[in-house]
Amino acid sequence: MPAQTVSDIMTPKVVTIDLDATAKECAKMMAKRGVSSAVIIQNDAPIGIVTERDLVSKVLADAVDPNKVLVRDIMSTPLITIAPTATIVQAAELMAEYRVRRLVVIDPSGALAGIATTGDIARTLAEKQNFREPTFNAMARYKEGIEGGGPYQ
Repeated sequence: MPAQTVSDIMTPKVVTIDLDATAKECAKMMAKRGVSSAVIIQNDAPIGIVTERDLVSKVLADAVDPNKVLVRDIMSTPLITIAPTATIVQAAELMAEYRVRRLVVIDPSGALAGIATTGDIARTLAEKQNFREPTFNAMARYKEGIEGGGPYQ
């Protein structure tokens, strides 16, 4: 069986927002889609990422008005990217090397193809173990018989 690739596990529909959007616009979009990050776009090219942690540590913790903060000022750069043809082992190694939980997937033409997360990798590992390994299930946020995201919805 060939190794699974990033394209097998990634989420292809990524929340994107323009470089000049406000932190509030970004947070609202992320909340609406139920995601923990948004890729920042300039001239149709991905250039950065804003995560929930960025919003908390760079806006909320400093009591800054999110209507007055632009995502360009709080985004994380440079993007840590990976090709869709990379293996999930390569993705995990890259995440560990850069201490990140998300990799932006860029296709050969340089276009945004998706996002791969530690949760995606954990779900893949849990599935390979037929959901018998509690550690993978916990990282994948999987519990038999429970639909959705658990008790904190």
